Amino acid sequence: MKKMNKGFTLVELLVVIGILGILMGTLYPAISSAMTKVNMNTVAMNGRKIVQGIIAGNTERSGKGKETLWPHNDENDGKTKDADDIAGMTFGTSTEYFKELFDIQHQTSSDEWMPYIEGYEANWLAGAGVPPAQPGQLNAENNAWTVVSGLTGEMGDFIPVMVSRNAATSEFAKSGQNDMSTQTTRIKLGETYPQPFGKNGCVIVYKGGAAQSFKARDCRLKDIYNSNSFSIPDKITLKYIEP
Repeated sequence: MKKMNKGFTLVELLVVIGILGILMGTLYPAISSAMTKVNMNTVAMNGRKIVQGIIAGNTERSGKGKETLWPHNDENDGKTKDADDIAGMTFGTSTEYFKELFDIQHQTSSDEWMPYIEGYEANWLAGAGVPPAQPGQLNAENNAWTVVSGLTGEMGDFIPVMVSRNAATSEFAKSGQNDMSTQTTRIKLGETYPQPFGKNGCVIVYKGGAAQSFKARDCRLKDIYNSNSFSIPDKITLKYIEP
C-alpha cells in the first residue's frame, strides 16, 4: 500500500514563494499608487473642511466689522490692533496659527473651548503618515499643512491657501503681476518634509474652497494656478508659513 504524500517538498515551496514574489512585484506599484490616491483624496477633503470653515467664519465676521481669519503677516494686509483676536496676531508657523484657530489649548475644557470655526477634528491636520494630535495638544509633527498669510479679500479664488507640507512653496506667486499660463516650473516635493506624500505629489486647497490632488508630473505652476494671470495688490506680499 502506497504512503500518501502529506507535505510539500523544499523545491515546491521555493517555487510557490518565487511565484508569490513575482506577483507581489507586479502588483505593488498598482497597490502603492492606489493607496497614495486614497490618502491624497482624504487629506484634500480634510483641508477643504478647514478652508470652508474659514470662509464661513469670514462671512460671519465681515457682518460684524471684523477682519478675516486668515493669518496676517504685517499691518498692510488689514491686521486689526485687537491683540485678543486672531486677526491681531502674527504667526511664525502654521502650527501656531492652527492652535489659535481651533483654540487647541482649551480643547479639553468644554467651558473654555472657543474655536473660531466649529467641528474641529485632529485628523483634519494629519493623514498619510502624519499622526493626529492628542486632545488639547498640537505639535508640528501633527500638522501636514503649510498655510498662506497676508491674504486679502480681492485676491482670486484660485490662490493656493493651504498646501501639503511636502511641497515647497518657494516658487509660488507672492507679489506683483503674475502670468501662470506658460510657467512650467515644477515645485519641489519631499525635500524638507518627506510626509505626507514624499515625492509622489501634493494637495492644494484654494481660497475659494476647492481642493485638488496633484501627481508629481502635474506639480507645475501653470497646473497649480490653472494657467491664470493675476495681480497681487500693491504693498501686499504673501508668505507661506510652514509647520
